[in-house]
Amino acid sequence: MNRAGSLLLLAVALVLLVGTPVVAGDKNTHEGTFVSAKGDKQFTMKDKDGKEHSHTLAANAKVTGTDGKECKLSDLKKGQRIRVTTKEGDAKVATKVEALKKK
Repeated sequence: MNRAGSLLLLAVALVLLVGTPVVAGDKNTHEGTFVSAKGDKQFTMKDKDGKEHSHTLAANAKVTGTDGKECKLSDLKKGQRIRVTTKEGDAKVATKVEALKKK
């Protein structure tokens, strides 16, 4: 009975672990289109509703192209789909900007 109880507990823990969706960063991540860069640290984007807003890159921010390789904001083109991850607690500071492939 002890072994069966342990197996049952292990099975339940495994189901909970595997069945829980990974959503880390979702509340800090949003998609839209690239509008323009101002220098190498600031950019403007349009969200899915067409509203423009600006971000400043964090000191350690990464910008990647559609190939997944690191690039500069100036490499992104107007209208490019992007995914932006912002700093926890500060939606204006971007820690990651990813260029997305066309759907």
